[in-house]
Formats: sequence, C-alpha cells, structure tokens
Amino acid sequence: MTVDLATHTVTRGRFGERDTIRLTPTEWHVLELLIRNPGKLVTRQTMLTDIWGSDHVADTGYLRLYIAQLRKKLEPEPGEPRYLLTEAGMGYRLCPDPPPDNATDSV
Repeated sequence: MTVDLATHTVTRGRFGERDTIRLTPTEWHVLELLIRNPGKLVTRQTMLTDIWGSDHVADTGYLRLYIAQLRKKLEPEPGEPRYLLTEAGMGYRLCPDPPPDNATDSV
C-alpha cells in the first residue's frame, strides 16, 4: 500500500495492478496525523482536538468510528489490525512496514 500525502491518494495492489482507495476528508485527516508520527503514540485528545476542535475532546466515539472505517479500507484483516493499532485508554499508533527502496510514504 502506498499513501501519497501530497495528492491525497492511497493505492494498493500487486504485480503492477494498483487500486485506488477512496477516503473521506475526515479519514484523510486521521490517517495523516498517524502517518506524520510513524510508530509514535498519537493521543486521543490530540487527534480529537486537531480534527474536531477542543470542544470535542471527550467525543471518543467519533474517533473510534473513523479508525474502524480506516481499518476496513486499509487493513488486510480489519479485526486483527497490523497497521492501525489501538493503545487502550491512550490513543492510536501507526506501525508502517519499512518502505521499499524507491518509496517514501508506504504503509
């Protein structure tokens, strides 16, 4: 899977065939926060404030919903996430694979 933040595209595929994955603007915002902090914990409070504003820091249901939607679209096994990990009670972490030699933003 390749994520291009500049063009807001996510593609995946093998053997020369690539499919584009459509994301909503909010899904993009969530994914971008995680991509810009690979391997690091991004707290729920940070994500909620950055995406919806400080009035929504307690609205964790929004965040759970969007993480679930992203997992359905991006994870090979959404029920057993490999990339979008939950840190219980704290936030989320993106665990990217090492990028191929010729790519910079692979997930």
